[in-house]
Amino acid sequence: MLLALGQFVFDVDTMTYSELQRSRSWSYGSNGIAQGRDQYQFTGTGEETMTIPFMIYQSHGFGNRQSIDDLSEMADAGGGYVLIDGSGYLYGVFAITAIDETRSHITNRGVARKIDGTMKLTRIDDDRIQTDKAMTQDTQTQEI
Repeated sequence: MLLALGQFVFDVDTMTYSELQRSRSWSYGSNGIAQGRDQYQFTGTGEETMTIPFMIYQSHGFGNRQSIDDLSEMADAGGGYVLIDGSGYLYGVFAITAIDETRSHITNRGVARKIDGTMKLTRIDDDRIQTDKAMTQDTQTQEI
């Protein structure tokens, strides 16, 4: 398993990817000060997004065109899905916000042999999952 989003598992048979792009931000409010620099106050965690470029080349044994439809159905449901990689690293709960695809190498029957695309995810849980993760790691450290 390369990665799992809920029950959808990324691997050679479903959908392969070569990179995972993660973007995180934090929010600060500013207050203007006369004859000085603005003062900033931390107001909370901002948005976290993941971008997963993918490739399906079914005729060469990479992925399955049905995988895009499966992920689209998950997005249609509007739910959040746990994102975890093959090493067990838990990223959080994410919603699918966009799937872009480009179909190429079209056969004489109009079927694309190759599909390149990008799936975009937005984190929708709060920091509780990180707190639970930290407590689990602390417990494991104490057991050793």
